[in-house]
Amino acid sequence: MALADEETRVVDQVSARLHTRFPGAAPDHLRTTVESAYHGLDGARIRDFVEILVEREAADALARTAV
Repeated sequence: MALADEETRVVDQVSARLHTRFPGAAPDHLRTTVESAYHGLDGARIRDFVEILVEREAADALARTAV
């Protein structure tokens, strides 16, 4: 599924920020984790804080797998 421009921007920016926090994470795994967090909010009616919520969810998931 192709991401819309705004979705792509959010996923790219969050992925870049998380790459600095989790430099050992494989880029494909990191991006997949961010995309999964993003799509977890697909049904959210209010979209104002999606980027922040996606970053938090993806960071938590990456931290759990980086043990």
